[in-house]
Amino acid sequence: MGNVFLFLENTNEPNKKRIASYVYVPELLTDEELKLGILVDEVPQAETIPGKRAELFYNTDTQELFYKYFDEVLPPTSSEQLIKDLQKELNAVKAENNELKLAIAESAEAQQQDKIQNQLAIAELVETLTTKGVL
Repeated sequence: MGNVFLFLENTNEPNKKRIASYVYVPELLTDEELKLGILVDEVPQAETIPGKRAELFYNTDTQELFYKYFDEVLPPTSSEQLIKDLQKELNAVKAENNELKLAIAESAEAQQQDKIQNQLAIAELVETLTTKGVL
């Protein structure tokens, strides 16, 4: 007989149940409660993966316990979340800065072309006025 009782919870997958809670003294449970889960000898340890949280599941077909790992959502006031938010904002500012630099370079090039066209127009006007004897 197992040492740990695991309460099972339905999921979207018919052969997979999420472990809702553990009871380490299954002898204290009623027969009705024992129908809501399984007895196991031990609970496997989850891997520690930074930024992930582990949830224990049970495969009813293979009768095996396994972990699924999900992205951990940090509270908005945690220092880790603050760093992530600041890094995201910094990346957005860098991208905007690059776009502005490109726009300034394009504007400067357009101004330079306008200046050249104005100089050519002035030179043409001076030549016309000179040939007509106005100057």
